[in-house]
Amino acid sequence: MVESTKPFLFPTAKNHGTLPKTDAPPAREPSESALDHGVEESFPASDPVSVTLDKVSAPQAVSAHGPHRSSTRPVLRTALIAGAGASLFSTAALMLLGRRHAGSPFAGTNAVSHWLWGTEALTADRPSLRHTAIGYATHHLAATFWAALYAWVLGRREARTVPEELAGAAAMTAVSYIVDYTVTPERLRPGFEHRLPGGALYVVYGAFAIGLAAGCRLARR
Repeated sequence: MVESTKPFLFPTAKNHGTLPKTDAPPAREPSESALDHGVEESFPASDPVSVTLDKVSAPQAVSAHGPHRSSTRPVLRTALIAGAGASLFSTAALMLLGRRHAGSPFAGTNAVSHWLWGTEALTADRPSLRHTAIGYATHHLAATFWAALYAWVLGRREARTVPEELAGAAAMTAVSYIVDYTVTPERLRPGFEHRLPGGALYVVYGAFAIGLAAGCRLARR
């Protein structure tokens, strides 16, 4: 078998001949100024990528006791302050009216302890731990209860004028008066109604309302 020295042509290959000669000048090496110009033109693209991270504040941690704790804290604070105001103002009225109508400034406060000592407390005139301290503590707890109810139902708005505060406190005091002398059993009633005339009771409850309103305004500050 005789080997051929001609290159093998694919069936689709065509002989296009040699490339035509052109008069283009030979390629030259780029100058240094051209290289510098090219670098300047491509500078923004060659600059390293800048990454900016915005600090995102973490969400506020939720209390272990949940949102209920944050909502009840202002109510408890108002109850303590407004309850103390209502208790002090009404006790001052009890002392003034007790001296005038019962002959003793402690008669009204002593009578409040009748839930524990019975009729003995309704005739006690002298100050004592047995009657005066227990009577005042009972009255103070009752005032704190009504102040908490007032803060929860009527006093939850932050901005209240003085007339609005007094009107709300008067409404809550009227409710407490009705409950004290209609729903409450005889043994659990305030008791100072046995030492004071009926008209004096309105003065005591009026002082209670003023102290309640003043305590609520003080608590909001």
